[in-house]
Order: sequence, then C-alpha cells, then structure tokens
Amino acid sequence: MDNTKYIDTNSWEICDTPGNFIPVDKGIAKTICTLNKKGYNTKSSCEGHHDIRFVDMDDVDIAYLDEFKNDPRAIIKEIRDDSFDYWTEIYGTSIYILFNDSYKFASLPKGFKLEDGNCLRHNIEYYDNNLKRRAIPLINEEIKKYNKILYEWASNLPNIRKDD
Repeated sequence: MDNTKYIDTNSWEICDTPGNFIPVDKGIAKTICTLNKKGYNTKSSCEGHHDIRFVDMDDVDIAYLDEFKNDPRAIIKEIRDDSFDYWTEIYGTSIYILFNDSYKFASLPKGFKLEDGNCLRHNIEYYDNNLKRRAIPLINEEIKKYNKILYEWASNLPNIRKDD
C-alpha cells in the first residue's frame, strides 16, 4: 500500500501528479499543507509508523548484561569476558514535524512536545510499562488519534504568512 502523498510547494495542496513537490506521509499530509499555507514552514515530518525492526548493538559493557537478559526486546548474540553484543527491537515510533524556523506557539497539541525550538514530537511506545508488547491495532489507533489532534491544532493556528 502506497503511504505517500505529494504536496505542491507552490499552492501547498495535496496533488496526484507532482511538479514542484515534496513527498509526505499520507496521515500527516493535510497538517503539513495547513501549516505551510499559514506560514509555518516545515522541513520534514512523519505520521508515525508501526514497524518491527532490530538494531545491532556491539561491544556493550558486560556490567549491563543482566539488564538485557531480562528485556524481551533484546536478543543476546554473543557474550565475551568484558562485553557482549545484542539486537534490540525498535521500541516505538514518533509523529513529528520539523520546522525550518523556531516558532513561539501559544499552545501545543495535547501530548506533543517542542524539542530544540523547531521539532514538534509525540512518541508512541510499542511496549507498556511492564515491557509487554502492545497490540498492533492499539498502536495504529494511537497513531491516527495523535495525527488528528495535530491536524486540529494546526487548523486553529493563526496565519503568519506575509502577503507578497
């Protein structure tokens, strides 16, 4: 399933046949259009994705071995006298918008944080506090919920675009 939409950078409308365009995730495309039309210039974004991937970690200090032996997200590959290697599952995803500039927002969308003055982010964890894997449909529902919150917030922002 194609999850990409294209946004015309002249009109800031979602388009089917790209000319001057930027690719954007389908679930966040309307939000990106709205923000840019209002003058909040964006650099990149992500709608959040459920994804099962592992990262390779090598030469970890042996002092942390017991911690990782009990973590269901980790698979120990090799143990040596002073270090070990393991794979770890990606723990979650993020819905984010990276802006070209820092903006002083009067409020932020519920559940989101502004990082480094220009990155609006909401993290979604794949595991609960007891390290039990959350059901995929629940993760996907949370992704949709927070993309909706983000769009509603963007729709209610004041315009800052200066007319040429």
